[in-house]
This record gives sequence, C-alpha cells and structure tokens, in this order.
Amino acid sequence: MGTNSFSQKSDTTLVSNKGNNYYHITRNGNSKILIFLHGGVKNPIFDDFEKIHDLNFLLEDNKLFVRTAVKNGFDVLVPITNDSLNWLSNHEYCFKSITTYLDAANNYEDKFISGFSDGGTGSYKIFYDNIEQFGGLIIFNGYPQHNNFNRTVDYIQIQDKRIALFSTFDDKVIPYEFLLTEYRKQKETNCDTYLYVRDGGHTFAEYEQKDFNVCFGIITGKVNNTKHDITHGYIENDNLIEFYKFRKSISKKFGYGEEYLKENKEQEKVIETD
Repeated sequence: MGTNSFSQKSDTTLVSNKGNNYYHITRNGNSKILIFLHGGVKNPIFDDFEKIHDLNFLLEDNKLFVRTAVKNGFDVLVPITNDSLNWLSNHEYCFKSITTYLDAANNYEDKFISGFSDGGTGSYKIFYDNIEQFGGLIIFNGYPQHNNFNRTVDYIQIQDKRIALFSTFDDKVIPYEFLLTEYRKQKETNCDTYLYVRDGGHTFAEYEQKDFNVCFGIITGKVNNTKHDITHGYIENDNLIEFYKFRKSISKKFGYGEEYLKENKEQEKVIETD
C-alpha cells in the first residue's frame, strides 16, 4: 500500500485487495463514491505490472475528472484491470470485487459508476445488472451494444436515477449514435437521463473542465429535467440546448438504428420549423 498527495485536500492510495489493485482517492468529508473504469482492457500493457500502476495512464492524463469529482463530494475508486477484473467479459465478478472492497473500506452513503470506452461499456453492464446499488451512471464513449447486452436491459425499471451519457462528434471507434439510441430508450421513463456530445475523437483526454462541470451538475442534481422529452439532444432544465443528428452514414455503415434515424429526421424538421 502506498499513499501520495493528489492535491492539497485529497490523498491517492494504491491498494491491493484479494489480488486486485485499485487507486482510492479520498478527501475528508466526502460521503459518496464514484467508481471509474478505465478503457483498453485488452491492451497488452496491462500485463506489465510496473507500467500500468500509473494513475495518469489510467486517466489518459486527465486528472481534471478526478479533481472535479472530489470537489463535488465524491471519493473516487479506479480499479486496474487484470485477467479476472475484466469489466467487458466478467462484469459481475468486477461488481462483487469492487463492492466488497468498498464495503470494508468505507460506508459510503451512495455509489455512482462511470468509465471511458471499455470502462464506459463495463459501467453500463454493471449498473443495469445492479441498479439498486447505484445512484447513477456516467458513460464516456461507451458501447452498450457489446455482445448485445443492451437487449437484456429493461429500461422501464429506471425512474429516479441520474444517468449521463457523454460522447464526441469525431469518435471513429464508437460513434455517438450508439449512445443516442440507449439515451432515447431510457429517457422515456427516467427524466434525468442526459446525452452530451462535444468535439473530439476517441480519447478521454478530449474532455475539459466545462464538460466535467456539466457532468457533475447532472449527477449532483444542480441540473434537473422534469419532462420525458425524447428529443435527440442535450436537454438542460427541460430546455433543448443542442440537437444531435443521427448520421445516415453511421446507420448505413453499421446497419444499426434505422428507426431512430427516421425519428431523428422528423425531430430535426420540427426544430427547424420552430
């Protein structure tokens, strides 16, 4: 176990528990925990114990996310993947291992889960298989359709959770339309479901302070939607801020989302008329 200073007000501790390793960032007074699952679980670098134990690497040199979380009352747990702790292929084991550690480490009043890329996909799986355990979900550039997992989700069961789906316009790996469709489904029953797309490609480093301010405004309740508005865009306090087009090229390339493409075009016409 090693501890170092993450900032003047928080500590970053590398811990090992039952063969799994985590970075646990804490600050006195924080009562909630945010679990962040990194991307690239199949990257060969995770076979190198020395190289992977670098928080900057896991966060793609974007510690702004952790700093913003800590300032908003969240401790942060960053698990480090291994053969067993693989949130793409073994998400239930990951859930049990992470929560077992957290229950022993601190009695947090609420848990949220998040992740980027593979981590976003894993957080989606863990959240929807264990919804009673979490107050909310944040996905960055994730893929809910991995192994058709999204088809097993009953969105009707979610009505009072904070759900924020983030993506980037130029993501060539996982186009934002793959999150847009699931946003559309969840928004019907859960008002506080949000979709936010910014400039950039498939890297967590693209996200800036303004994006994380939006993120934590959502999950802390500073932003509230009360209507089940299924418009394809970022909606804040029931006002449409930005509309996102469902690109025909994406539907054609992946053979996916044709019904949502049609709905998107109809919505766009209405918005242009207004």
